[in-house]
Amino acid sequence: METWLVIYDIRNEKRLRRIAKLMERYGVRVQKSVFETMCDEHTIQRMRHEAKMILEKEDSLIVIPLCAKCWQKKIQYGVKTEGIGEYKKFQVL
Repeated sequence: METWLVIYDIRNEKRLRRIAKLMERYGVRVQKSVFETMCDEHTIQRMRHEAKMILEKEDSLIVIPLCAKCWQKKIQYGVKTEGIGEYKKFQVL
């Protein structure tokens, strides 16, 4: 299992909702357009493929792999958002 940070900027409201719903299936929302997810490479590739089917040229989606050591060094200020760090186990069907 690896930790990934997914960031997106979607120009169309309908596509934005579709991408947000897709990301909710794979990870935990930490900000409006930022998700943390823990999964393997195969699962992240499937998520990227599904996202490509929704995205248009003016949209962007960034997937950043984070090493465990880097992830443990993260610094968070402010109130802890409910659900962050509480990952669901996702199964590939």
